[in-house]
Amino acid sequence: MTDDVIGLYGKESSGPRWAAMREHNNAGARLLAAGRVAEAVAELEAAYRMTLVDDLDAAGYDSRARALANLATAAELRGDTTESLRLAEAALTACGNAEREAGNRYGTVATRTSILIQRAQTHQLLGRYDDALLDLDTALELTANADDSSDDQLVEYMLHNTRTVQLIRLERLEEAEAAARRTLALATARDPRLAAHPYSNLALIAQAHNEHDTAMTYLRLAEQIHTAAGDTAAAALAVANQGRVASRLGDNDTAARLLATAEQAFLDGEQPLRAAEIRLSRAHAAFQNDDADLAQSLLPQAIATFRAAGHVVMLAEALALQGDMLAAQSDLYDAENTYLEARALYEETGARYHLARLDMRRAIAISDMAERATDPAEQAHLVHMSLYLSLPSALATDAIRHTYAPGPAREQWAATVAIPAMAHALHMAMALQDGALISELLEHMSGTMSLYAHAPAAAFTPDIDALEPSMFSAATEELSFAASAFVTGVSADFPAPQFALPPRMRVNPNRPSALEPWIAAAEQWYGFAIRSDLVIDAW
Repeated sequence: MTDDVIGLYGKESSGPRWAAMREHNNAGARLLAAGRVAEAVAELEAAYRMTLVDDLDAAGYDSRARALANLATAAELRGDTTESLRLAEAALTACGNAEREAGNRYGTVATRTSILIQRAQTHQLLGRYDDALLDLDTALELTANADDSSDDQLVEYMLHNTRTVQLIRLERLEEAEAAARRTLALATARDPRLAAHPYSNLALIAQAHNEHDTAMTYLRLAEQIHTAAGDTAAAALAVANQGRVASRLGDNDTAARLLATAEQAFLDGEQPLRAAEIRLSRAHAAFQNDDADLAQSLLPQAIATFRAAGHVVMLAEALALQGDMLAAQSDLYDAENTYLEARALYEETGARYHLARLDMRRAIAISDMAERATDPAEQAHLVHMSLYLSLPSALATDAIRHTYAPGPAREQWAATVAIPAMAHALHMAMALQDGALISELLEHMSGTMSLYAHAPAAAFTPDIDALEPSMFSAATEELSFAASAFVTGVSADFPAPQFALPPRMRVNPNRPSALEPWIAAAEQWYGFAIRSDLVIDAW
């Protein structure tokens, strides 16, 4: 291993026949790591062309697989996800040919595992989670017979690192934290430079719990490690995530400076998709800072890039922001159409909290319009519309706490996310002077116990500008492979004891429940139980 490359080296050299090809491939991998994508592609295509011979042997197939894998990484960095998937499939075919002729003589199994992780990342970006999980299940099976070689240790690290991010995407944050800490232990044992990626993921988890100071500490550690290792792209992502945290903390000047710096780094590194993600964050920060003109100048280009790449996760976030901006201009019709397009994308990917969060954004936008309305009839109509969205969203957000094991993380979610959301719904019910609903809602809220005391709840922030997962590139001295890999399958075996769902509260047995239809609506909208089937009298 050389000091500047962390990666897969292979069990045996492919020999002098492929030495020149290795030189081109290694040069391409290093250029990718330095963010010089166009130059990297030229080197990698030269490496690939050298394998286009009639008498290709097993070492040549192994060589071709590694070059194609690097080219797939480059295609994704440029935002061409279709080409990335095509190249990954060709790389897997080459791996199969090499293994049929020579088994794992050249370490091809580790390369094949890494390619599967890379392709799973692309599937996840496109919102194709079933395909991603299939690839990662296969990758996990391939590691079952792994030895304790350097390559196999790196693949194990990659799998756990990517598993962390998938768990975060699936909103299983306690499991994600356990996976991140295991990844950190593997990184410390394998190569301390790898520790930056689990630190970034721990920052993402901390931010999801509104622990922004903790997130910033992790991100600064990640930036320092990436910078020391010469990984400019990953360091730029850590800087961008610091900007996002600064925005959440209200430090708008710092946020604007860090995000603009990171965006320029990705533009210089010929990574338009990453640059678009950061441009979206810049637009979000500008909108939060009441600079609508700047936000509007940044957002359309980001949306166009996400659409072209099929990046559904970030496209949904961008459309949600566009909805906020249209609502702020009192253009409720266009705002609602934009929100609904974002909502369809969240439904497609099964992101239930993001569905609830988006519905709360819609509710808050409508209640803001109600405050600006001068006609009492229009104002009442808008408040009704806001409650229609707000209450099911708040009920679902509150119920998500029951997916947590008992402990501080569960109560942090309740204090900083669920309770503020419920407060908005309660405010709308009070505005409508619906006494029956108010009383039942208060009983419902009191029906969930808290085990830990926390500081007063923060104001609900439905427009969370989430951190981005950390990138990871694996490369080799022998036929470098620089595929980024940060998405993986999940396990249902994580031991997380949980409370049972609380019962439904019957406030007045002499009349139909005012809250029950709302609970039923929330369960239908979001696809999970809000309360158990047990009904008990409140008093």
